Amino acid sequence: MSAQARRPVLASRAVLTLVGLVFFLGSFAYDWTAEDGSIGAAALPRTAGLLLVLVGLALIAQELRSGAAMDDEVAGTPSDPDTEPPDPARTRRKLVTVFAAMVAAALLIPLTGLLPTLALLTLFLSAVVERQPFWRSAAVAAGVGAAGYLIFVALLRVPLPLGLFDPALWSAL
Repeated sequence: MSAQARRPVLASRAVLTLVGLVFFLGSFAYDWTAEDGSIGAAALPRTAGLLLVLVGLALIAQELRSGAAMDDEVAGTPSDPDTEPPDPARTRRKLVTVFAAMVAAALLIPLTGLLPTLALLTLFLSAVVERQPFWRSAAVAAGVGAAGYLIFVALLRVPLPLGLFDPALWSAL
């Protein structure tokens, strides 16, 4: 069955691709490497922009191939007959919970630092909001913390907020 591409979906995916292209092209105003040979200011926007362009183009191609056949509302029935439709009240509660958790995390960053707060937020969202087993949630949270450390601290050498874990704070005492 050949499906027709949905114009609003194509437009949103084109905007996503355009945003990636703007970041990619804008990154050329910065150096790829710093004076000391480390990764420069252009690395993150250029890489993220390129990835966003590639993902956007793949999504556009997917929409052109599948189109409305992917949309459950067009067919009128859910794709999996064993699943129940989402409960709007539960969806709103989850949205409010996630928003409150993100605000709490933003307020915690000056106290606990970025990476521990990000790991705690991941643990909360996975275990409480998504109701995953605690061991799995803890493993994902530890992985997020470790990946954040490796990418931003070890590889990119980005100075992150350390909160109470800042050695300068403890050396001043």
